[in-house]
Formats: sequence, structure tokens, C-alpha cells
Amino acid sequence: MNKNNLQKTQRACLGAMLALSLASASCHTSSPDPGGGDPDKPRAGYVTGKAVDSQGKPLSGVEVVIDNTLFYNTNLLTNTDANGLYRVQTPNGSWRATAQVRRTYNGKSYRLDLAPNTADAFTGDEGAVRHFEWRLSGEKSDNPGAFYGGSVEVSNEVGKGPYDAENVEFTFTPVGPLIDGSAGKTLVLSYDTYYGRIPDVPIGRYRITAVYKPTDTRLQLRNRVNGTYAADGAVTMDFFGEIPYWSCTNCMFLEYSEP
Repeated sequence: MNKNNLQKTQRACLGAMLALSLASASCHTSSPDPGGGDPDKPRAGYVTGKAVDSQGKPLSGVEVVIDNTLFYNTNLLTNTDANGLYRVQTPNGSWRATAQVRRTYNGKSYRLDLAPNTADAFTGDEGAVRHFEWRLSGEKSDNPGAFYGGSVEVSNEVGKGPYDAENVEFTFTPVGPLIDGSAGKTLVLSYDTYYGRIPDVPIGRYRITAVYKPTDTRLQLRNRVNGTYAADGAVTMDFFGEIPYWSCTNCMFLEYSEP
């Protein structure tokens, strides 16, 4: 047998062994060890953990994905129980854990990444503990430049100023609770003129106003997708959910103009 054929055979055998291991493990994706013990101590051959919301309360029904770092689209799936806990048996190999929560908010469906206590990979035979937290904002440790909050894509109406966008200031006032049920805070923000967006805004419904700071002039705002200007210049908007619009997931599209 030549070298290339030998390598192909070895890869096929390795893949078959992993497939058998995954089939065995999939029968054991279940709630945490009923025997109890220290929840922060790894159990050999298992990954365990807990998912909580931004107030530290357990999150049930969270989808936890244990993904093999070597083989594409090879993973183990489970969901957290009523106490926010999960346990997955992991075959030998290198794995990484991620989690997402799904919510319907103001008629739109959202699929949101949870923050892991660590994004490091682990070996299946040694086991690991991976806890997850629902964060409404903040940069993702495993994906620098990406954020847990939504993105507000901003532009001025074509042919309308002001054009020195760094002097435009936006005020976001929550209308009702945020997506996780918590009370939001009023945010005063400017936008990144290079990327044309305000990143990392906690997902919720907002009444938005804007002023041109040099003259303290109230600007007119509208939903760039299908909106019109209101008499007071304000606009109330939600983020688009998990179905991307203009290739942007969990975004809103805001347009401003001089009065």
C-alpha cells in the first residue's frame, strides 16, 4: 500500500471510530449527574455546566453545542434542564462548547449567543466544566470585534445633511422591558462613521431621537427599511431578529435628516 492510500485509510478509520463514539455519546446527552458533587469540578468523559440569565437566574431550554475541533460539522447537542444545567458525555478528542438561547420578542424571533466562562477547547476523556451567561452587551471573548448586543446601522438620507456625522448624537430610550425581561437604561450614543453603525446596543424596543450637537438642532429619524418621518422627529424601532436583513442579523437600520 502506497503512502497516500495508507493516509486515506488511517483517516477513514479515525472518522469511523469517532462516529461510533459520537453515536454512543448521543445516548447520554442528559441532565447533570444525579449523584451531585462539585459543579465546578470536571468529570472525566463529560462536559457539564449551567446557563444563567443576566440576573444569574437559571435558563432552561438553552441549546448547548459540543463541537469537535478537528472534524467539520461533528457535534453533540443537548438542552439545559429546568435548573439551567446540562451534561454531555464526550468521546476522546478535542472539543469546544457553545450555547444559544432563542426568544420571541415583539413578534420577531431571536437566536442569541451566550457567553462561556472560557472559550478554550478541552479533551473529551478529561472532561470539562463550561458555564454560560446571557449577556445583553459586551465584546465576545471568542470572536473579537463581535458583540452580544445588536447593531444599529446608521446613514443620513441621500442629499440631506448634516454631513459631519461625528457631531450627531443619538438617545435610545427603552420602550418596555428588554429582550431578557430586564429594565433597560437610556443610552446616549454616537456612531462609528467608518463602519456606519452603533455596535453593541442591548436588544430591545427603543424610542430614538437625535441632535446635531454644534447647533443643538433636533434631527428627523426614520426606519430606513420602510419608515417615514414623524412630526416630532423621533422613531420607535425594534431590531430585526435571527432572519438576516441586508445580510445583518440582530440589526436595525436608522436614517437621519436635517429638519
